[in-house]
Amino acid sequence: MDEIHNRAISFALLSLIALVFAPGCLSSDFVADRHALSVTRTDAAGTEIWHTTFDGGGDEYGTVLLPVSDGGLLVGGSVKQSPGSEEHALLLKIAENGRIEWNRSFPTRYGVEAVVSHPDGSFTAGTGDGSLFRVAGDGTPVWSSQVSGSVLGVSGLPDGGIVAAGSKHGGDVWVAVANDTGCSLLRERTYPDLGRGRALGVASASDGGCIVAGTTDSHPFWVMRLDGEGNVTWTRTFEEGPEFIGVMLHRVYSVQEKPDGSVELLYKVGRALKGEGAGGSVTVDLTLARDGSDMSVTEFYMPCPVTRASGGGYACAALESSEGDGYTMGNHLGSPIHVMKCDDRGEIVRVGAGTEAETEIVTNIVQTPDGGFAVLGGSTKT
Repeated sequence: MDEIHNRAISFALLSLIALVFAPGCLSSDFVADRHALSVTRTDAAGTEIWHTTFDGGGDEYGTVLLPVSDGGLLVGGSVKQSPGSEEHALLLKIAENGRIEWNRSFPTRYGVEAVVSHPDGSFTAGTGDGSLFRVAGDGTPVWSSQVSGSVLGVSGLPDGGIVAAGSKHGGDVWVAVANDTGCSLLRERTYPDLGRGRALGVASASDGGCIVAGTTDSHPFWVMRLDGEGNVTWTRTFEEGPEFIGVMLHRVYSVQEKPDGSVELLYKVGRALKGEGAGGSVTVDLTLARDGSDMSVTEFYMPCPVTRASGGGYACAALESSEGDGYTMGNHLGSPIHVMKCDDRGEIVRVGAGTEAETEIVTNIVQTPDGGFAVLGGSTKT
């Protein structure tokens, strides 16, 4: 349960601490807890194509957005039927034209933290309370399983199985491999040498192993490569300078192995300087060689959700600050969504005019195969 609390704390820090950085991007606005979930599709310039809102009658919140091979999108998140009820996992499939094809809720204790698509069109999702479940492309449940660790990251394997990562028991980093039926764990291990912590991202590797990234109480960010048996090939930890206090990993956007065996990571870390009351969210694009040695790193101040853009650089989704100065990931009053294009250094080179639809929070952005973007967000219910 600690890992869920920590994720909530990190989101609160991101949303509530005054963050004033790079070309006017702010994240000081407060967003209420009850939302109707929304997805907005734009073209490459950030002009709205369609906007879809899902209100199932409860409190819906989206955390994960995944492009699907048929041109649609899959949303993972959570739903509460009433303020006092338990949180359940939610999956939502949206067609290429924005029509909601299906939605399914699952009787878990927490919402979806990670989801992966498979070549046969099915999806596997994981939750912070250790629920793993697979659904067919039409949302029909295929199997469900309860595992011994929280599932905060998941990746598909060539044989249809999955590798899941998170934390277990007192906070040991946990990684497991399950077969394509989910009926049995082929392998699971914890890594107590890292210290109390959790994995927040995982990707399968071409050699049968995987790359895992996360945070611990002693290392704000770490990466390790495991072989096909779960043994550690190498581990890298990344410390912050003594001038920083309150360093916290907010989110791992992506972990992936490149064709040459190197590892690309995109993540967000929060930092606060000693003697200053405000903290800052830094997006880090890190590339490590196959053996874990440094290749390149880019850092830029951007508290809003970020994704790599095709052709180079980055894109982020932001709202207008209700304070009237710059941009934010969440505000009080709602605003159009602005898709910002950044160059390879993270400098903003273009800000979209803004969508017709307005939201109060943006939580994720992905690029679609046509070069456009999809933004996951939400609005407070009245």
